[in-house]
Amino acid sequence: MAEEYAEQLFLQEKPTLALLAISSLKKTYASVITKEISSTFAHTTKILSKMEEHGLVEFTVEGRVKYVELTEHGMKTVDTMKDMINELIGESGEENRIPFGQSFSQPSASSSPDKIPLSQNIQEKIDNLRSKIERIYIIESESGADKETLYRKLGPFNRDIKIIENLIESSQEPIDESVIISHSDVRRRLESIINK
Repeated sequence: MAEEYAEQLFLQEKPTLALLAISSLKKTYASVITKEISSTFAHTTKILSKMEEHGLVEFTVEGRVKYVELTEHGMKTVDTMKDMINELIGESGEENRIPFGQSFSQPSASSSPDKIPLSQNIQEKIDNLRSKIERIYIIESESGADKETLYRKLGPFNRDIKIIENLIESSQEPIDESVIISHSDVRRRLESIINK
């Protein structure tokens, strides 16, 4: 039964993308994976639960945040999946091979022209993040939230900022200077709100 479910789990797009996303993001949490794989939170947590049953991921709780990361078995599985994908691509798709540590959610420099350029993709992530931070800050400020509440609501966005920073640093293509400045601005804005 477990073998049958393993086949069902990894012959589907979302679980495969989830595993690759966790590999790319290292230590993360379910809501970030949900965004990365364009899924619902409930479906993502179901996938993660099944992965935990198979010994691929483990959860740790730090304060109020429940993190997920790959186990050693999970890392070996990701390597095997990447090898399989690269084998399926074959020699004719050499330029599309997946380097170690890169997931499908990170476009590479060799992406086809109809895909969004990496700088634009990252800028969209930054803009969405900035919008969420500002919206939460306005709502909480209007309701008279104290510093601790603000930190609890906005603190997890530090992780999202770090993920974007990792995308910029690990990029195999040049990132626009405006994107780097925008990333720094949103990081400083979050720090200033949290430290008020």
